[in-house]
Amino acid sequence: MDGILTSMFSQPPGASVALGDFVLRLLVAWLCGQLVGWFYARSHGVLSYSQNFVQSLVMLSMVITVIMSVVGDSLARAFGLAAALAIVRFRTPVKDSRDTTFLFLSVAIGMASGAGQLGLAGLATLLIGTASGYLHWTGFGIRSKAEGLLRFRYTGEDEARQQIQTLLTQYSTTFELSASRLANREGLQEMVYDI
Repeated sequence: MDGILTSMFSQPPGASVALGDFVLRLLVAWLCGQLVGWFYARSHGVLSYSQNFVQSLVMLSMVITVIMSVVGDSLARAFGLAAALAIVRFRTPVKDSRDTTFLFLSVAIGMASGAGQLGLAGLATLLIGTASGYLHWTGFGIRSKAEGLLRFRYTGEDEARQQIQTLLTQYSTTFELSASRLANREGLQEMVYDI
């Protein structure tokens, strides 16, 4: 049994990460990923929020840590990884540039943790997370304090949609349909307008 465990966790040539060090790096990536997810969830609007995306941020930092630990200093493994990742690509479009920024942050934290720069991973998480909270809570970049979001559900009739647009035209300066989806199987529609 001892021989099986030894062979399972033996280091390939060129790898320099001991098992205990790897577990520590993975733990730091998990904790920092949790913080990134927390900052994202607390500073995100309600329109395109997804629990799956928040969970993906946590797991992405851990996966990148594993990748960095496997690649180590091996140029051949780095090229092999690049070829493998070129085959597998993201099929889910990221709708918000802010979401892309958080994806990059998770990747950077995973890279720092995988490279053994644990302090850098923690400090980057705290500073960038705090900056995202500041930008959200201060309303930085908003053009008008009178902007809002209107979300409602209605039966999927064209007449109802026309009445909604008539009311929005009458009572708002500007409005734009930002999301529309089928809310349930009974035909209830959900509309989200930026007003």
